[in-house]
Amino acid sequence: MMRRHLLPSSTGIRGRDCGRKYSIFRACSIGAKTPIATFNLKKTNLGYYQQSLRQQHHDANNNRLLPRMSIERASRLFRTVDDEGRALTSQDLTRHCYHLATFGEKQLQLNAYAKLLSLDEILEQASKSDERFRRGCPKSILDGIPVTIKANIAVGKWWEMPNAGSRILTHGKGNATVATTHIDEIYESDIARRLLKQCGAVLIGITNMDEFGMGSLGINNGLHNTLGHDLCEGRQHKSNHSPTYNPLPWIHRISLMTSGTEPNAAGDEHFLKQIITSTPENPHCIEDKNALENLLEEIQEWTRGCNIFEETEHEKSRNKSSTTSPLLSPGGSSSGAAVATAHGSSLLSIGTDTGGSLRLPSAWTNTVGFKPSYGTWSRYGVVSYASSLDTVGFIAGSMECAKIAWDCLQDDSGRTTEINDWNGDVCRDQTARIYHNHDDRDLQSTPRPRSESRSKPLESIRIGIPSAFSLEECPPFISRMWSIGAHHLRNVGGATLVSIPDSKVSSEWVKLSCAAYYVLACAEASSNLSRYDGVRYGLDLDLDADMNIPTFDENETNKFPELSEMNALEERISATRILGFGDEVQRRVLAGTSVLSSDRFHSHYEAAAMVRARLSRSLEAVLRSSTIEHNDERVNGGDDCEKVDVILVPTALSFPCVLNPLFEDKDSMTEGMDSTMAFANDVMTIPISLGGFPSVSVPLFPACCGEHKKIASEEEFDGGKIVGLQVFGHRGSEDIVLKVAS
Repeated sequence: MMRRHLLPSSTGIRGRDCGRKYSIFRACSIGAKTPIATFNLKKTNLGYYQQSLRQQHHDANNNRLLPRMSIERASRLFRTVDDEGRALTSQDLTRHCYHLATFGEKQLQLNAYAKLLSLDEILEQASKSDERFRRGCPKSILDGIPVTIKANIAVGKWWEMPNAGSRILTHGKGNATVATTHIDEIYESDIARRLLKQCGAVLIGITNMDEFGMGSLGINNGLHNTLGHDLCEGRQHKSNHSPTYNPLPWIHRISLMTSGTEPNAAGDEHFLKQIITSTPENPHCIEDKNALENLLEEIQEWTRGCNIFEETEHEKSRNKSSTTSPLLSPGGSSSGAAVATAHGSSLLSIGTDTGGSLRLPSAWTNTVGFKPSYGTWSRYGVVSYASSLDTVGFIAGSMECAKIAWDCLQDDSGRTTEINDWNGDVCRDQTARIYHNHDDRDLQSTPRPRSESRSKPLESIRIGIPSAFSLEECPPFISRMWSIGAHHLRNVGGATLVSIPDSKVSSEWVKLSCAAYYVLACAEASSNLSRYDGVRYGLDLDLDADMNIPTFDENETNKFPELSEMNALEERISATRILGFGDEVQRRVLAGTSVLSSDRFHSHYEAAAMVRARLSRSLEAVLRSSTIEHNDERVNGGDDCEKVDVILVPTALSFPCVLNPLFEDKDSMTEGMDSTMAFANDVMTIPISLGGFPSVSVPLFPACCGEHKKIASEEEFDGGKIVGLQVFGHRGSEDIVLKVAS
């Protein structure tokens, strides 16, 4: 495997000098003298399940987690009728998911939800679904299925104002007018209307996220403790930061307390019994009450330990150590969506992906993250971050669930569309038009036909392995799993593996993609977030009254004296953004404003746009278009016979970092990773986002491919590690991408 450094030698940084801090924007500058931000790839923490999962043996059985209800199983049980009636109702399932959500928020302290709907609101939706099943006319296979939606997506009457995890949208001027608006006129996104009204899914709640989608660790929620819903009452941390926690360490512990049912062996009876006997205090139906109580006490000590006992400086240092803490990051920015799906309180979580916001959390939480081609689903009703990159997607519990969700939510050219339905001819997203000219890349095109006589499902598929993505910073374990996944597709699926040399996809452009992404994303964020000025949108502040309100930190209100030399308008705008934006948002807005300034626009922004264009064209050149009518045309020669259908690369080059909520500073909260080093988490997902390509991240265990015995003796192997691999293809090739990922 080729070893690559991330930045070219022209920046003055040698490939092996991984202990230095690299300039994230200098890589895209032409003659820039001062770096705007830095990150260090080599120092990312590789600790994973350091306490709870490292105690496992290296056999396959110790990889097992709790069985998850699938969309297919739930829908089938909804339709199953016996002598006592239907085997399962939507009300039964959604009540159980509500119990899981409350247990996760109150007991496990996962902090996955920005808002959890009341049980009455959930059952009101479920009862309508049950009535449709009784009449024999369900809307879709998603009818009655419990789902969640990310906090930056408008959901109509269920949550009047999406806050995108930011304080600046919680006291906004828009909220004052919502109460007087007719219930049917409340702002609703296209994707929420498609999922809830057209497909009949049941909304459980709104999931937490990093503020405006800026972050990859789930710790940048700008609301701190002020979410206001009942599940967060009484949650008193020493730190005002309330990160979202990865549920896998606790799920693993709970799985050891249950009856021992293997995830793949769990049948209908197992799930029906659990749903019927579920309670808010014990939704997992754990019989050993003492073991459950001990686990919950341990969780309380880790998440609120500073309020239970007084710590010395030595104890703080000990608790911060990654060798003892089981609190892990779920990734971001769609942290809540991944946690809700991994825990089982939601069977499908809708979110957005800008540079890896769905795929990175899915790789860290043993779920499936799917990002379709840019512009596939309208961004109407989505709070903007970087408009040319924001893509609506979802996180599902399995590839089977992901395929069902894609089939239900994708645009059907044969269906009568309503006025707000997105299609290729009438598109709300003007930025998507450059990707979707209808001559040869129409998203509505049908997949290329495959021969039915194939003995293996992927026999006609060519899978590319690009040498440009083989980075030196990739840990040996992830490199090995990448190789195992590729050989599994060849040996079991029958696919053809094709090595993509550096001459076709240049490593230079891949190295620069991370820097280019943050230049472009920060620039667009600076423009999009300029509307939050306290005059048109944002906090409605009374400076004299709001300086001492308990919602705001003391260090923030102390900044007000600095505004004394401004006029009234400048003072209001500055105060609104000081109190409304979190540290990460302010950092990126300032960086974006800098690269758009007259002295840096040409050297930074235009250079980043050039990197994006070159990288996209090089990937397009090796990927087959999704609209070739006859797959066998490759035998006639031409450039297409040398191209590949999809490309396989790792989703992330690191494992979840350890979190410690006892520390006020976010850089201290994450073990071995500061806020700028966290930029590198998306280095493998960013090139795909820059090109607008469809991608899906799937979890891979060594046992899944029968390789656990071969590598069990290797020092790098840990039976608890889960690696995410992502498959991506040409724009419009979602069906092929999902087929290979399955």
